[in-house]
Amino acid sequence: MSSFSDHSAKDAVHTHGLSGYATGPQGNAHDVTYTKEVSSDNVLAVRQRALAEIDNAKFGWFHVKACLVAGVGFFTDSYDIFAINLCSLIMGYVYYANEKGDAKNTTPTNIDMWIKGATQLGCIFGQFIFGYLSDRLGRKRIYGVELIIIIVCTLGGSFAGNTARGLSVYWILFIWRFVLGIGIGGDYPVSAIITSEFATTKNRGAMIAAVFAMQGFGIVAAAIVAIIVLAAFKGAVDGDQQTLDYVWRIIMGLGVVPGIVALYFRLTIPETPRYTLDIEQNVHQAARD
Repeated sequence: MSSFSDHSAKDAVHTHGLSGYATGPQGNAHDVTYTKEVSSDNVLAVRQRALAEIDNAKFGWFHVKACLVAGVGFFTDSYDIFAINLCSLIMGYVYYANEKGDAKNTTPTNIDMWIKGATQLGCIFGQFIFGYLSDRLGRKRIYGVELIIIIVCTLGGSFAGNTARGLSVYWILFIWRFVLGIGIGGDYPVSAIITSEFATTKNRGAMIAAVFAMQGFGIVAAAIVAIIVLAAFKGAVDGDQQTLDYVWRIIMGLGVVPGIVALYFRLTIPETPRYTLDIEQNVHQAARD
């Protein structure tokens, strides 16, 4: 997969409708037409033509890449959200192995609720924060920041431990998961709007559906990874139950892999043409881009 860049975006313009540049012999004439309209300050005509090209562009590889880059983020989000359900069960066998009766090998309900709910709580803040910033600063400048937060917090949570005084591993995990939720909450609106703004009118619904469908794959992946890791440690766990402490950390930590893969492409994705036209209201720049 090649990276998103301004150069590649212009080369693929006829496919994904980022500008008035067309491929082949007609490209120069089309470019001249745009330049003439811009220089004549015929703003409305330039805007209408740019939007028409975006809406009616032929579905191409750029659209597929946009779906993949956004979809991998949703895959990572759902993996992280679902994996904690499995990790919490395993953690009960590590940190409550010496309890009596029904409490043995079980994470208490109130603690279980908070470490699972921390992410959803953070999501509420993340959606407002990143939704606002993407409108104020631009999609390109924000996209990727939320994924960095997700990667860092996922790793941080997988290395959570008891402090010498005061905070238990569950409190540390709660803090990491809350901040993780801010990143996940930011990913939802930004990925959705970037996909829709790059999409054509005909394929917009399908592209958005494809991105959100990755959530299901993330949930399945978390379960498969948990089964594989548990199977790999079966012998060690049979000998020492505390070995499960490695298991839940590995399951959680592996959630960063798809995020790392997608990070570069998010940081290099070009600004959406609709943002340049409608938010920045820079029709001249949109036409040149």
